[in-house]
Amino acid sequence: MIVYRLADLTVGVEGAGTYTRDLMKDYENKEPIRGLPQIRITLTPEMVRRERELEGDGFSEDYLESIAVYRAFCEQALAFDVFFFHASAIAKDGEAYLFSGPSGSGKSTHTAMWRKTFGNSVIMVNDDKPLIRFRGRKAFVYGTPWDGKQHLNTNICLPVKAVCFLSKGEENRIRRLSYQEALKLTESQTFHAASWEHRKRNEMLSSMLLNMVPVYSLCCDISERAAVTAYEAMRQ
Repeated sequence: MIVYRLADLTVGVEGAGTYTRDLMKDYENKEPIRGLPQIRITLTPEMVRRERELEGDGFSEDYLESIAVYRAFCEQALAFDVFFFHASAIAKDGEAYLFSGPSGSGKSTHTAMWRKTFGNSVIMVNDDKPLIRFRGRKAFVYGTPWDGKQHLNTNICLPVKAVCFLSKGEENRIRRLSYQEALKLTESQTFHAASWEHRKRNEMLSSMLLNMVPVYSLCCDISERAAVTAYEAMRQ
């Protein structure tokens, strides 16, 4: 068993191949732990076959194995107030901004504009599959090894300043969403749990997030001005 640390949880993984171990190596736990890991995952062929059924035939066995490990983690992590949120997460001045939306909505493109506009003052937390954890009355985002096509992530934890749902447009407009507007959008981009118990837990954590951080809708083009528009509105 190799022990990793994800969202400040110790995670023991058994049965993973070279691809998954290499993917997760930067998150390997370096400190001794007492007792068993908080989360334990034993990879099986059945878990990989399930991912094949969910994802289709366009993915390698290695990739499906890594996603099977992440799915197993996400299922167990819900009990620790940790949940997956499909977003491109970037940080500026020690606070994180999460850009979400359906595939193709421009999440990675928009955070690339932040990096181009703000340079070294921003840090890429995770470009696809970050984790959110609650501590007290604050939400924190964590980098993970599952980080999108460009493999952009940092093993870091930062408070969430705002969440923003993107859509493409010819001009840049941003507005704050109501709780009800934001709830449906947020739930659509979180972990799609199979069990009723996991779904209800996920709904509760989504609601907690919306009660802690503001949520916006941004219609934007592909420009540095779009990054400035988003930042100026959300940093308040």
